[in-house]
Amino acid sequence: MKLIRISAIFLLLTAISVQAICQVKNHAGYLSLNGKALSKGNPVNADGNIHVFKAPVLKILRTKAKEVKGTLLLFPGGDYQVLNMKNQGQKVAKFFNTQSFDVAILEYHVGVGQKIRDSALVDALKAFRLLQANRTVFGLRGNRLDLMGLSSGGHLAARTVQRLDEKEQPDNVILISPSYLNETHIGTVFPAVMPPLNPAARLFATFSANDNKDWIKSCSEYAKTWKGYDGQATFQLLPDSSYVTGVDVYPFDEKLKLVGILKDFLVSAVPDKDTRPNPAAVPVEAWSKKRHAEKLEAVAKDKFNMIMLGNSIINNFEHPEFHAVWNQFYAPRKALNLGFGGYRTENIIWNIEHGELDGQSPKVLVLEIGTNNVDEKNYPTRHTAGQLAGGIETIVNIVRQKLPNTKIIILRSFPGCYGGPNPTSHRAILERTSDIVSKLADGKHIFYCDVNQVFLNFDGSINHELMPDYLHPSPEGAKLWAQAMEPLLSKLMEDKSLDTDIPSNTAIVPVPKLENDSYNWYDRHAEVLQVKDAVNPEIILIGNSITHFWGGDHPVLRDSEGKPRATSNGPKSWESVFGKYRVLNLGFGWDRTQNVLWRLDNGEIDGLHPKMVMINIGTNNTTPTRNARMNTPEEIVEGISEVIKRVRSKIPTAKIVVMEVLPRDANPQGNKRLMVKEINSLLEKFAKDNNIQLVNIGPGLLAPDGTFLPGMMSDYVHPTDKGYQVWADAIRDIVDVP
Repeated sequence: MKLIRISAIFLLLTAISVQAICQVKNHAGYLSLNGKALSKGNPVNADGNIHVFKAPVLKILRTKAKEVKGTLLLFPGGDYQVLNMKNQGQKVAKFFNTQSFDVAILEYHVGVGQKIRDSALVDALKAFRLLQANRTVFGLRGNRLDLMGLSSGGHLAARTVQRLDEKEQPDNVILISPSYLNETHIGTVFPAVMPPLNPAARLFATFSANDNKDWIKSCSEYAKTWKGYDGQATFQLLPDSSYVTGVDVYPFDEKLKLVGILKDFLVSAVPDKDTRPNPAAVPVEAWSKKRHAEKLEAVAKDKFNMIMLGNSIINNFEHPEFHAVWNQFYAPRKALNLGFGGYRTENIIWNIEHGELDGQSPKVLVLEIGTNNVDEKNYPTRHTAGQLAGGIETIVNIVRQKLPNTKIIILRSFPGCYGGPNPTSHRAILERTSDIVSKLADGKHIFYCDVNQVFLNFDGSINHELMPDYLHPSPEGAKLWAQAMEPLLSKLMEDKSLDTDIPSNTAIVPVPKLENDSYNWYDRHAEVLQVKDAVNPEIILIGNSITHFWGGDHPVLRDSEGKPRATSNGPKSWESVFGKYRVLNLGFGWDRTQNVLWRLDNGEIDGLHPKMVMINIGTNNTTPTRNARMNTPEEIVEGISEVIKRVRSKIPTAKIVVMEVLPRDANPQGNKRLMVKEINSLLEKFAKDNNIQLVNIGPGLLAPDGTFLPGMMSDYVHPTDKGYQVWADAIRDIVDVP
């Protein structure tokens, strides 16, 4: 039977191959995105544009060159309303045919409406994967598969490469005047389109100098980020005579400089891997020789219990306006300030190798470093995320050698930025560095600490009062940083917390396990830390037992004996909505908002890059126990907002979806039911004010009189299979957005 199936598949592929090759040999042919040869594509009007879209189609134009370099997948522009098939499709394809490329022009979804772009992205991903898997079948030649887009097609190409897995990436990405790269995630300042985290392709991007200034800047920052992510990137700003976004002209006219530059890029060889030593890890003496001598004298005279090591952000604690913070949190612990203004990792390495830690054995060393390494304004060289992470790792390794009994706290690089509060490539590179560095934490000697949420507004922009120059914390910002770091610091110092300003709202004060349940809370947390990177989730669910019980045997859905939970519900509904995705279930039975905050502060989502995070938390805050008081609706919503802020700070590229608190208790007029109603009313206003996507499944669980529909809830708190199906049906369209 197996042999018969293989033979049938072979015959089918052979038939497709013959049909496809016959269609495309020496002239244009068409393919559906299912690989079926077609006789025609979408109708092209007399103006050379597609105005009426019927179905996604690939138009194939083969080169006549004997030595074929590869295939180019081409996305024409047209502002997602039409497709400029003549100047940006057919003519561009013929140009690449002369450069020894077969070309596949994608006729993707265009039209009116918010969903058109996502439909086009689905087309683009299908087309790329079809060509990648079947180039030989379709008679396309050469080893390369390049991706190119013009104007809105450039935007589509950038979105496509962002969604491709690391092993799927094209050989080259060519963006000609890509539009819309300045757009942000709704309700945030974070760019909606970012380079892949590990760029395997070379990037070529270009704009005309007289084009849209916001688009030029966003494309330049995109290219800088690509390079900062350790990729190869070229950005060219060309004279006014070049192609301009939105103008339906032929961009490769011989009189335009773009032609020669692009030809050079197409024939240029991929550079050999750089085998030189990492410049961020090679010790370099810097300018503060007097300060270095003073620190050598200090360590020779005395022993310190704590060391703060880094750049000017640490150094600032020696300024009078910061003394109050130092005297509260660090002086009582006999701390030494080894902060040096303007220093980079290579300078800190030199300082350490020249005696600044000699003779010391502190309990804790706090390391804050990195922003100067990616500073392109004041330094001749800018390090990539990989280089900077290597420099930080070198510092950690040297400290471990010199101070084997010292616990090291690596601070996530602060959200530095030049020229304003919103993210640039500077901040993006620092965040990518921190993702890499977070993997150094072992929970024994090395600890990763992220306090960045304290410096940010809710939309992710840097708070000007807390970072006046968008690089250095103010005294108030430094205190908030100290307070956020204090739980970990006091634990490692083995002393009591020195924070005297604990908020009265318990829902926003991070705490670990509060209640006993049928599983081991700490073991579950440890398992999350162990498996999260291997899962590499596309979707993360954060919540309490309602989330915990959904779906069956997940990697982190075990009882206290390590067996799959027998109490899990809704495996079919789970499969129906999440089955094709990698999902990390971070639901913990009995958790309140303060427990979630502790888990987020202790690594559960550090270094992850899901496309979506769904939050369902708050119901347990309505219940008083011996271990925790009941919170007010206002306090609970503040707790939920803090959870959202943590997620947004840690995973800025993720779409955040928040569930309204599910109705609970049998009596529609009962205290708990009325309290949940008030929570959701406040939550709705908060979500509206901050552009948060909120999902309410309560109406699907309740009858018109407010009683639960039969079979929806097992105990008036936790959904049954039917209840989980309501949840799945409500979010399916949200989850399936590409």
